[in-house]
Amino acid sequence: MSTANTQPRKSAGPRSTGMTQRERRELSERRVISAALKVIAQHGVAGATLAEIGETAGYSRGLPAHLFGNKDMLLAECMRRLMFDYWTDRFPEIGSDGPFATLVTAVDRWLHELTELPERPRAHLLLLQEAAARDAETIYPEFVPVARTLVKGSQSRLYAYILAGQDSNEIRPEIDAKFESLIIHTTLRGVSQRWLINDQSVCITDFRDKYIEYLKDRLLIQKTTGG
Repeated sequence: MSTANTQPRKSAGPRSTGMTQRERRELSERRVISAALKVIAQHGVAGATLAEIGETAGYSRGLPAHLFGNKDMLLAECMRRLMFDYWTDRFPEIGSDGPFATLVTAVDRWLHELTELPERPRAHLLLLQEAAARDAETIYPEFVPVARTLVKGSQSRLYAYILAGQDSNEIRPEIDAKFESLIIHTTLRGVSQRWLINDQSVCITDFRDKYIEYLKDRLLIQKTTGG
């Protein structure tokens, strides 16, 4: 005599009442993207399968392919979402405290995100490394062009902060804003990679404090007081 299977079945997708079909699809895509970043952070790009991503998202193994078509297209969308959804809030609009204070906020948020939510920066790093392989574009013709386009990441926002600081007579006018934004962006990427590989190799809190002091000395117009 057979017994009924009591194991819960994976959902093909969300069935929340009151949601439109478009809203349900958008919810499914967000959850699959989030799951993809989690699986990539754990297994790397090569080890991430659509089936495991679907299960990690709480759906069927076939839903990622249904939503995105194939792994290549899913990776391309992961890269877009990382840049436009997850990183946007880390690089705020210039506030009332001025451009340099906003730049410091962006640096602080980057490093806080690194230590508090490391899955996203780890997945981002692994995606960029995958795009660097010599034959990557042959394997991932959709993903690699997106990665190349977005590789500058938030450098443009850093550049805007420095330009605004020069316009407001806060940042030294002789500073090359494009070069300095590249250096800041590259420094943050580099220390992130080092910490993700070995979190004992650098104290992020200490680095943050000293790097912000370095930026003050490097960028700000030094105010002199009269005798």
